[in-house]
Amino acid sequence: LLDVDGDGDQDFVGSNNTVFWLECPDNPFSGKPWNYHVIDDEIRGTHCLITGDVNQDGKLDLIANSNRTSDVTPVYDSICWFETPTASRGWIRHIFADKDAPGANHYLSVSDMNGVGFPDIACGAKGGEGFPGGEWFAWWEQPANGSVPWKKHLLSDQEPGASNILPADVNRDGITDLVAARGHGQGICVFIGPDFKKVEIDSEIMGPHSLFVEDLDQDGDLDLGTCGRHEDSIAAWYENDGRGYFTRHLIEKNQGSYDTRAVDMDGDGDLDMLIAGHWTNNLVWFENPMRGK
Repeated sequence: LLDVDGDGDQDFVGSNNTVFWLECPDNPFSGKPWNYHVIDDEIRGTHCLITGDVNQDGKLDLIANSNRTSDVTPVYDSICWFETPTASRGWIRHIFADKDAPGANHYLSVSDMNGVGFPDIACGAKGGEGFPGGEWFAWWEQPANGSVPWKKHLLSDQEPGASNILPADVNRDGITDLVAARGHGQGICVFIGPDFKKVEIDSEIMGPHSLFVEDLDQDGDLDLGTCGRHEDSIAAWYENDGRGYFTRHLIEKNQGSYDTRAVDMDGDGDLDMLIAGHWTNNLVWFENPMRGK
């Protein structure tokens, strides 16, 4: 949700092959269709769309990937961000990873990766058959002058099925680390900043296609949650010992997921796990037994 047109209500921004927004009417519950607006018809094959204040002007911008091939769009194997429109102008597109993100780049995250004060952007690309140039995790460094393209920092190019990557200070040293999942492959790992040395967290979990980072046990450090994408997958959380070492705890077997979120579903002060099932065709939530502290 984002107030795109600045009229004080929340519009809906989404992607279905390309990026669009739906204009919230005066009466959003009237049952009438919301007006559909294409943001950029050259951004095709968008697999992830997130928001973040990229240019630090106090307004949320859009960040999107463009995965279609060169015969479909001139903006292929790329990632861009859009400045939110104003009354005097429309969306402004900035391609910061210009044909520099091949191999079915997947999910994005935004954070100051190197601690210099500018939001940077990270991504993973699954690769595999039909998606050459993938199987990597990387982040792009935003330059101080706002120019494009940004500098790409390859974290690892031996990551079959790479999908999710999120910033988190897992060892509480004040430096950003990057937690990553191979959702179309196997395993979860973390890249420990500032040098981003790779450490495997769980090399066995299959298809962890969703990932979140939250303090699930309320002990002051960041834990992880995930769920595999297949019918016979597991949902699990990983308990952080405060130093960046994790212990896996099984939540449920035979549960698939395309996306998983940490939400206090029952209002008891702790975060539960909300899962949008994929091959399991369900929407479920699992109650955190902490019940708040």
